[in-house]
Amino acid sequence: MILQALYQYYQQMHAVGADIAPPGMEKKAIPFIIELTPEGEVIQVTETMDSENKKGKTFLVSRSATRSGKNAFQVAQVMWDHLGYVLGVSKDGTEKEEQVAPMQNESFIKKVDELRELYPENPHIAAVARFYHDGHALRLIEDETIIKDIQKTTGANISFRVRDLEDDRLVASIQDVQSYMNRAAESKDTDNSNTSVCLVTGEKSTIARLHPSVKLAGAQATASLISFQKSSGFDSYGKEQGFNAPISGHAAESIATALNNLLAKDKNTNYRVGDTAFVFWSNLADENLLSSYRTATFNGISSSSEEEEENLDLENPEEEKSKKSRRKKKNIPSTIAPDRESYRVLQTLKAACGYNGGKVHEDNGRFYILGLAPNAARISIKLWAEGSIPEIVGNTLQHQYDMNIISEKGNVDAETPPLRSIYQIVKTVSSSDKSDKWSSNLIQSIVESIVENKPYPQSLQQACLERIRRGNRITELRAAILKAYINRKKQQEYITMSLDPNQTNKAYLAGRLFALFESIQQCALGGNLNRTIRDAYYGTASTTPRTIFGRLDALSKVHLSKLRKEKPGLAILKEKQLEEIYNLIPGGTPEMPTHFSLDDQSIFAVGYYHQRVEAWRKKEETEDHLEE
Repeated sequence: MILQALYQYYQQMHAVGADIAPPGMEKKAIPFIIELTPEGEVIQVTETMDSENKKGKTFLVSRSATRSGKNAFQVAQVMWDHLGYVLGVSKDGTEKEEQVAPMQNESFIKKVDELRELYPENPHIAAVARFYHDGHALRLIEDETIIKDIQKTTGANISFRVRDLEDDRLVASIQDVQSYMNRAAESKDTDNSNTSVCLVTGEKSTIARLHPSVKLAGAQATASLISFQKSSGFDSYGKEQGFNAPISGHAAESIATALNNLLAKDKNTNYRVGDTAFVFWSNLADENLLSSYRTATFNGISSSSEEEEENLDLENPEEEKSKKSRRKKKNIPSTIAPDRESYRVLQTLKAACGYNGGKVHEDNGRFYILGLAPNAARISIKLWAEGSIPEIVGNTLQHQYDMNIISEKGNVDAETPPLRSIYQIVKTVSSSDKSDKWSSNLIQSIVESIVENKPYPQSLQQACLERIRRGNRITELRAAILKAYINRKKQQEYITMSLDPNQTNKAYLAGRLFALFESIQQCALGGNLNRTIRDAYYGTASTTPRTIFGRLDALSKVHLSKLRKEKPGLAILKEKQLEEIYNLIPGGTPEMPTHFSLDDQSIFAVGYYHQRVEAWRKKEETEDHLEE
């Protein structure tokens, strides 16, 4: 199914004239272009690099030929290459390159002459041939300024363009070159004597022995999606390499071209996190849908307040009071308006699913997701999923709504949740800030949960709880992760977005109590404490609550006694809040279980977060009322 879906994608893109490379061609950055007259004379050397294209503008050129070993100099690209091949000059000025550059240039000229013989009437190819054989190349080499400029650019590729002709494309992309590359691609690594029914097309064709390479970050240049190691026990019925899985040369080329197109940089059809690259596409080729899906599923949208929320310190009320005062002076509202881009993305996805009266695509559409990771000389498939557009897109919407929770500033928007990225989800539960050190299994499991609408992996819960136990703050995102984990596991909204005053789960009530004990301590002793109740007892309270809650209850009585003398009104408020929670506990006392399971610890954390946000929200409301 994977190969058929990729082959169909290529055929569909090709049929509608989409910007996809033909067989044997690819998109590549070409920073330098030698501009020629039809007689092969040099007009100028054009540099294509700018602020937007730091490595040069991208052009359609003949596909890169793989070269390795001591005879690599014999393999020249077709009508483009680096300085050594095109002009016979060392590309970096080293002695080794100076020795091999003339041999590289000889191979390149042989390729030009081969094309000249095949297409004698082509004026573009003729101009390049004259450039070499009429001495114009030698005169260009003598221009040290141009040569040094090219040598300064690491890995600079050079191609040709002939002026004063109707077709002003690079010579590396003209139709005759495409025809040459197409024939070479279909005949390369195929055995005309080995024909069979292609597994992809169902037609009898010449079978590809080796498959084209796929350009995946971290993989070898020769890595392909389909390969069999020769003479290593992978052969069957006397067949070697690609003949074990009969796929025609044309289908193999189409599949590789389609996958490389989907993996191309700056495309809305791929997202990479850690060592895994996820590619996705639809048979409807709806760019707006793909862009919105990528945003909602993978890269999210960073709101203007995201960084502030991540660093918000609810335990420093004086600092937060100062922030609130600055907001008032600048006439900045304390609540955050729903992000317009998030709203637009969600509306696009809802329309694709038929929500809110939106129109579902008539043919219901098909959606595909493929997860790839480098694995030595091969590419490993980490994930494959397909389904209807409403099904796959609807699962992403469900994921974002499951992750929705009251913000740390007390804002609730049930209709437009913040679009959280995979990167931020994994980062907030990982001990390292470097994505290359994150668990690829965790990333894959999270994406699978989103795509297939399954419970999140337990490893996500464990990692999140571990970060919290190690003293990291219970941020909005961590609370959202634990809330979503529990609700998905129980397949119901067991934990609400904001504080649930009727929830009687002991772990939830314990979390609320713990937050209230901490708040009472801060009110009695001030907000600038070196070590709060949370710093000292959170790990114990959330895992073995019976051993500590009696002591915390007694400690809160001491703090309340002090508070009654200094702020009697506040003391009465805190006592009322304690009573509300105690009334929900059987027996009316903070008698807690001996141990809390991982799920209980998750609920404890969310209860703690809800109570803290509620206390902070009420504190702001009270202060606002007093100021007015």
